[in-house]
Amino acid sequence: MLKKILAVGVIASVGVAAYLASKKVDSEKISDLKEKLPKIETGKVKENIFKQKEEVEERITQLATKIADTAKELIEKGSELANDKKQALVELIEDAKKAIQEERERLKEIRARLDNPEDEEVI
Repeated sequence: MLKKILAVGVIASVGVAAYLASKKVDSEKISDLKEKLPKIETGKVKENIFKQKEEVEERITQLATKIADTAKELIEKGSELANDKKQALVELIEDAKKAIQEERERLKEIRARLDNPEDEEVI
């Protein structure tokens, strides 16, 4: 029983020691950061930020222009394709109309022959 109590005590001591050590390290890091902060040149930081901002804005402008150009090109190609398809359909319709007219003429000839059975035999 005494060994168990001793083991719990050792574990608790190690835990407390680890906690205090981490607090010491954290406070040292914080004090180091506080010392370094005034040394940072805020002018250079601001200049870099503005430079990066300008580069990002320029890149966004380039991308927007590229997107607009691509969209315009797609619309033009789509219009060309639609016009080509429309022209093909118009030609098909004209051919169909011509075929229908030819059939009408042929039917007229057949009706005329049927109306005049004396002329010749209808096949």
